[in-house]
Amino acid sequence: SGLGGAALIGAADKIIDKGKRIAAQNLEAAEADIEFVEGRFVITGTDRGLDLTEIAALAFQHSMLPSGMESGLNGFDTFKSPGPTFPNACHVSEVEIDPETGEIRVVRYVAIDDVGTVMNPMLLKGQLHGGIVQGIAQITSERVVMDASGQVMTGSFMDYQMPRADEFPKLEIETHVVPSPRNPLGIKGAGEAGTVGAVACLASAVLDALAQAGVEDVAFPATPEVVWRALNLA
Repeated sequence: SGLGGAALIGAADKIIDKGKRIAAQNLEAAEADIEFVEGRFVITGTDRGLDLTEIAALAFQHSMLPSGMESGLNGFDTFKSPGPTFPNACHVSEVEIDPETGEIRVVRYVAIDDVGTVMNPMLLKGQLHGGIVQGIAQITSERVVMDASGQVMTGSFMDYQMPRADEFPKLEIETHVVPSPRNPLGIKGAGEAGTVGAVACLASAVLDALAQAGVEDVAFPATPEVVWRALNLA
């Protein structure tokens, strides 16, 4: 969105600028007095104006265009970012570990993410939610196992140990918006934000809990068997 959206805005602005010139010509007004509001080109301070569809139709009638203007209503733009953008976040998790079985239970998970300007809050929350679950699963269960010949042994989601929804608490997700100065929309990437934060966050929480029982390190994924063995060797 940061790259494509920026180019789209540039192209749209060029269409609007051309539309203002066409509107000024046909409304007999100065171009400086034309503004684009809610899909209409209107004379500032009046209700006189033309819809975008009307402007599009006029754009293909050469006799209705300002002198020297090419027919058609289109815009072209390119955008080259001055540098990459990075999201920022703070993830906090609380876990409980059953010393009898080694099972890890995520009691609470809170994430506050800065992905710049939020274009679609619902889709963003879904993206972060899925990423966090993926990150947690990398620490607690998911793994690819191969035999000595290279044959994949985890051939199903059950064998791969993909977690179920009932294994998680309600994830508390909020945003803190700090727009990026490197594109017109102020967008930062959000695609991997949930996963990257969750892996480090949950690993730290698990190690902190195990440290209370004298366990200094544990292999990941920390399945119940791995945790149980670590506790019994401590």
